[in-house]
Amino acid sequence: MNRTDRLTGIILALQAGRKTAAKLAERFEVSRRTILRDIDTLSQLGVPIVALPGAGGGYTLVEGYYLPPLNLSPAEATIVLLGLQALAGDAASPFGPSRQTAEDKIRAVLNLRVLTAMEASLDAFEITPLHPASALEHFRRLNHAIEASQWVRLSYTSARRVATHDCLPIRLVADSGRWYCRAFSMEARAERSYRLDRIQEVAVIPAPPAGEHARQAATALRRPYDDPTHPEIVVRLTYAGVRQAEDVLVLDGRLHQIGDHIWELRFRCPEGELNYYTRAFYGMGTNATVLAPEAVRAAIRELAQATVNHYGDAKQ
Repeated sequence: MNRTDRLTGIILALQAGRKTAAKLAERFEVSRRTILRDIDTLSQLGVPIVALPGAGGGYTLVEGYYLPPLNLSPAEATIVLLGLQALAGDAASPFGPSRQTAEDKIRAVLNLRVLTAMEASLDAFEITPLHPASALEHFRRLNHAIEASQWVRLSYTSARRVATHDCLPIRLVADSGRWYCRAFSMEARAERSYRLDRIQEVAVIPAPPAGEHARQAATALRRPYDDPTHPEIVVRLTYAGVRQAEDVLVLDGRLHQIGDHIWELRFRCPEGELNYYTRAFYGMGTNATVLAPEAVRAAIRELAQATVNHYGDAKQ
């Protein structure tokens, strides 16, 4: 980061509230002495920085002082517009008209030089929006339910069946080009992820009588998914296996290529979810090879043997 950018960054940091020189030095990865020189420079340029004495002191800005809005460079403007393009445009955006009006406002306040350079940069990129068009209404209803802390009933198509799930939506997650809803499931008494394009219907329902108690109990007992006491699942995947895995779980950065056309997936999960992953990886056939835990390998062998027995006993 050059000094001009750092000076701007210091002002933005102080707009958010009081900061000590040590904290600013840590944030911008420079020495405390450099920060003190930068603050002196800003003061000489007329930026109204106030030094607060005492152990809890530091630096802040005079109340009401702000930088002019959207003083963006061409590179910064390009990044912002690329992010908006990933959310689709016009009525196709999961965020509705606000997505388009946000882009219009950004373009309107950029000076001609920055706008021209940004448009040239944008021509070098093409981004596929993060949503399936069929899930727009589901996205909006779930987003409203999250904001209002409302329970919903989902009609959901999994790999095996269509079922209803009473759940409390927690957050919407974009991963690997798809939208998911993370929600507390009343049936599972745990958090689950639901792919939005597999949801057939979303209906707001009254909170179940035992819903809040169940959620609090699960939260108190829940350990993070990466807790070392959870079983670790290790799977080798072909390219086709990677594509299949995207349909049954959130990869979330846990996938790593380890050779030509071979990927390794490592993650931990509560023991109660092992049966789900057993069936998921069994369904991938030879495109997935589970290396651990042994309990999942054994369960897959049992499923395979049951399939052999089924066809061996079937009348020809």
